[in-house]
Amino acid sequence: MTSNRSSRIQQQMYTRERRGIFRFNEGFDTIAVSGGLDTGFIKKVLHPFCVYDAPAELAARGEKDEARYPQALHLFHAEMGQLVLGRSIYQAADFTGLRSAFFTHNYIMPADQAAEAVKDYPSLLNADFDGSYDIEQGTELPELERIPAAAEARRPASPASLLASLGIDEKMFKKLLFAVISSVVTRRKVFVALDVAVEELSETALQLVGVLYGSLPYAYRRAFGFLTFSKEPQSRKGIHLTFVEQGSLRQNDRSIDKDYTFDLASKRVTNVDIDLGKQPYLSFAWSNLDQPGRAEAFYVFHEQMLEGMDSQRHTAIASCHELAILYQIEEGSDSMYMQNRVGALRSMLDYLAPEGAVQSKRRLAELFRGGFQREYELVKQGEMPDPAIVKCFMEFEALAGAALGSDLLGYLIRSLYEANQAKSRERTEAYYALIEGSDSVSKPFFDTLLRGGKTVELFFPYMRQKFQEIVRAEELVKLAHHWSSQHPVLLCKAEFTELAAGQLAEKLRHDAEPVSAVNAVLDTVDRLLAEKGRIADEDMLLLMEQLSYAANVFLLKELNLEETRQEAFLQIGFLAHPGEVREWVARYSPQVQSTANVMLAAYRWFRDAEPDESIFGGLSPAELDRLQQLGRRWLQKDLEPSRFRRLVLAFYRDADTGLIEYGALLHYLHLHAPNRETVYLFMNWSEKQRLFSRERKLEPGYVAAVVAYFKKYDQDAFKNRTNRKLYFEQAGAPLQAAYVKARSELSPPIVRWLRRNRKAMVWFATAILVIGGIGGGLAASGVFDSGKPAVADITASNPAPSPQERANKIEPQVYARQVEDFVDGEWKPTTELIFEFGTEAECSAFQAGTITLKLEDGTEQTYKDRPVQNLCSSGAASSSTSGGQQDQNGDGSGQPAGGADGSTGGTSAEPTQQRSYQAIVSLGKMIDIGKISGVLVNQKIIEYIEK
Repeated sequence: MTSNRSSRIQQQMYTRERRGIFRFNEGFDTIAVSGGLDTGFIKKVLHPFCVYDAPAELAARGEKDEARYPQALHLFHAEMGQLVLGRSIYQAADFTGLRSAFFTHNYIMPADQAAEAVKDYPSLLNADFDGSYDIEQGTELPELERIPAAAEARRPASPASLLASLGIDEKMFKKLLFAVISSVVTRRKVFVALDVAVEELSETALQLVGVLYGSLPYAYRRAFGFLTFSKEPQSRKGIHLTFVEQGSLRQNDRSIDKDYTFDLASKRVTNVDIDLGKQPYLSFAWSNLDQPGRAEAFYVFHEQMLEGMDSQRHTAIASCHELAILYQIEEGSDSMYMQNRVGALRSMLDYLAPEGAVQSKRRLAELFRGGFQREYELVKQGEMPDPAIVKCFMEFEALAGAALGSDLLGYLIRSLYEANQAKSRERTEAYYALIEGSDSVSKPFFDTLLRGGKTVELFFPYMRQKFQEIVRAEELVKLAHHWSSQHPVLLCKAEFTELAAGQLAEKLRHDAEPVSAVNAVLDTVDRLLAEKGRIADEDMLLLMEQLSYAANVFLLKELNLEETRQEAFLQIGFLAHPGEVREWVARYSPQVQSTANVMLAAYRWFRDAEPDESIFGGLSPAELDRLQQLGRRWLQKDLEPSRFRRLVLAFYRDADTGLIEYGALLHYLHLHAPNRETVYLFMNWSEKQRLFSRERKLEPGYVAAVVAYFKKYDQDAFKNRTNRKLYFEQAGAPLQAAYVKARSELSPPIVRWLRRNRKAMVWFATAILVIGGIGGGLAASGVFDSGKPAVADITASNPAPSPQERANKIEPQVYARQVEDFVDGEWKPTTELIFEFGTEAECSAFQAGTITLKLEDGTEQTYKDRPVQNLCSSGAASSSTSGGQQDQNGDGSGQPAGGADGSTGGTSAEPTQQRSYQAIVSLGKMIDIGKISGVLVNQKIIEYIEK
């Protein structure tokens, strides 16, 4: 490091002497220095460069002439920015006269001077050095104001002539310059072996260094270091370019295998693999070899454009490329601009990005404006600009603060017009996205566009696209509010309101929950207006009201009631104001008015605490039917007692048709009630309701429906003790009468006949007793014994069946019943034949090839090859009068009817009946079992009974 005592140029001399500054015996050492240098700097920075290895060629022949040995001129920049310029020369004899030596003289320039000194590189390359020093004169050297120049300055040869003499063509020069530039920013070194005599090596190298210096921008010069002669390629800190003796660049030398090497004698170059066609700065530098003034002007431009940029950008070769192109564009080269318009504009913006750069780099800002004018002319000629170009102008406007002004707005509008004419949706969307993304351009642009005449037509297709991109309806409301807030002129344009309302309906149309979506829209409108407070003007209020109105109209005109859930429907707010709704819908078609009538009635039906038939007032038969179908769908999922009153209204009819469709109501309960107990609860509830009873009696139609329900769906209901205790015995007298009638109808046929013919039964019993008495007397007198074989003989030939066999022997019999069966993916009513046998063996052996039903009207129906379900195991046997246990609930569950414990009518409270074995045949369709008079199986008559 240098001391802070002086800002002038320091000196240091080094050679073999009797003593030195750092040693007291003879040898190589610093023998004289300026007072501004400290010890550490001398030892660590300067001493490594105080060295000289004589060329192998001269040493081999014992050359004594010092002038023939090439001088080793070095220049490098220390870590703290000082410039070190020195020279080492060969000495044939030292102070003893017996040994060869070398002498090194260094100038050390302070960092603040070095930054400017490299601009005048010829003065550095023509510095004057001392070739010897007498230590007896003292060890302190003077500080200098400037580096002394040689008495005879070297006259630089023409760069082109010099390169030609060295065999360096354009391609080789570009590679060499690239290697030097790259070396400045990497650890790679550049080693060059010139094709010249060793005596000329240093002088020729110094001239070539001058050419290279002239091709380097200032930032590179401030870092560049070189050495004009080295016997062998050696890596030295701060030295990027080293000229070496011929023959020292050996192939496969691992010490330099990653470095750049140029053996000009053999034209062998290593590690410089670049596409020269993509290196604009190298071409620019080549063109400037004989135009040093132009090159220096570029370096000034380069320096100015890099102000405020990251330090790495100063020595990045990409910066050289970009700025070389921009400089040539500034010179008027249209071709350089047109080759890469986006790249040129983008690089300009890059250098204008630092804060204050637009003002400090006015040349570049003007150059950018020139590019904009070029582009504007192209658009006026009908060209659609690349969106990347448009983006550059938007960014410049943000940087420069409306520097392009109205010209930019005109450019954008014209670009949109051309895209619209070409029907290029992609370009149009790209332009709008860029405009909308610019805070500085967006508002003035859209205000200008919407104030125009035909230009407004360019806006609405884009706005439609914006609305279409929205998914949720409430987001569309927010978007419409945002645009109209930013550009109030939209509030005065009916097209905007119509577009927003139409797109809002489209969003609602595709929403899975349209009612919730509408409510979200209404909430959003309220919130947006609340945020505005008193600031919201009348036009904004009108827009929001129209969007709210459009949402409600959608529900009225397009809501699919048949697919709407009850919970969602009851959230429709406007239905709470029937008077306003009727006033509102009067302007619409009769179909819409009809839908409104249904919706209002449905709202009362499911919103009122105790709805009655008055909700149907004014409804047409078609509206009533639609309403009731809607209500039945809503009710079927929750048939709890609290909803019985609403359920009844689903089957209400006027007085002419019996008020209530009782049969359909009970059938509905059978299908949708969670269990049979709910049906019993409904029956008990209904007897106290005016629509089911009249003068303490149930409506006849309702009684008939109750009896039909038990006969069709619940034949074992009265056999279950729990049912009787909890439900049937709790009923009032009117309903008890219906239960008695139902139970009677479910009795066996013989019981029903005896109940109907009690008087005839008495006469029949008397006749049996009389006949029995007469028969007994005749038997006792032996009248029936004539001609009859002995009892012993009869017993022997025809043994009588045992008592057990007589007990088990039951003739097959069949009865029919109606059930629901799963057919073609749904439950359908069908008819089954139940065959009962006395033994398991008979049951298992039963097969039905052909079954023929004889009907009361004399016709027959035949079924062939129907499947048989043999329930012949003891576990499958049932009471012979129970009707079987398959599906006794009539719900297809296969569980026995009765209470939770599975009890049936055959409990301990009733006598145990003989068990039987069953085979079941499904006929596959529904027939009227009341018309069956007989059954033939495989042409054999089977006893048919009614159960």
